Amino acid sequence: MELLGEILHFSKSGRIIVKMDKYKPSIKPGLNVSDNQEKKIGKISEILGPIKSPYASIIPFIQKRNKLTGTKVYIHETLKKNYSSKAYNSKSRIKRNKK
Repeated sequence: MELLGEILHFSKSGRIIVKMDKYKPSIKPGLNVSDNQEKKIGKISEILGPIKSPYASIIPFIQKRNKLTGTKVYIHETLKKNYSSKAYNSKSRIKRNKK
């Protein structure tokens, strides 16, 4: 687990806005975010603002809003699937039956 930052507020669209501690290129959209008890809160949808003081917009998985403001959130890196199938790794076209 790696510290992402602190929850500032919920936007009008329902997303969680987090003030990030510092910008790291490894933090990308699609990573899961959790609280200090490792409960999943949401998924990063985009990184906003300048590099010196960035913000993260998170799509929430939870409904509780009133108690989350001010809590620290952490990143969980999801494992990417490795496709070892010939169809995914080869650059050749897949032959299909003609109708």
